[in-house]
Amino acid sequence: MFEKILVATDGSDHGTRAAKVAIELGKVSGGTVTAIYVADTNRTSHLPDDMLLFSIRELLLKEGKEAVKHVERMAKDAGVPFESAIVEGNPGGEILSYAEKAGMDIIIIGSVGRTGLDKFLLGSVAEKVVRNSKIPVLTVPREQA
Repeated sequence: MFEKILVATDGSDHGTRAAKVAIELGKVSGGTVTAIYVADTNRTSHLPDDMLLFSIRELLLKEGKEAVKHVERMAKDAGVPFESAIVEGNPGGEILSYAEKAGMDIIIIGSVGRTGLDKFLLGSVAEKVVRNSKIPVLTVPREQA
């Protein structure tokens, strides 16, 4: 049923918690876990197109490579097939677009992202994904202290 599992990661503890759930689901279902990192280049679109913007973009992409590499190590240790994607754009929209194009069976995402700010119950990216997804979405809550 869950052969193609998409997990959104942003390199945060919340992303790691979501990855653990995705890998466990991959283990029990025999599925492949794909980690996606979205470099939020929309936040920099209003800045002048100079070296500063280039540096920010490069930092975001480097951060993305590290985030998906971390999930890859976790999947490898668990013996779960793994793929990755690093894309640029609006995180919620890009996650949904990728899931649809790749024929994913489920999206797993942390309910709160890197900022730690709650949008009532869900982070804004998680909320957009939950509201607009045509496939099941599993949100992983933050760890309770």
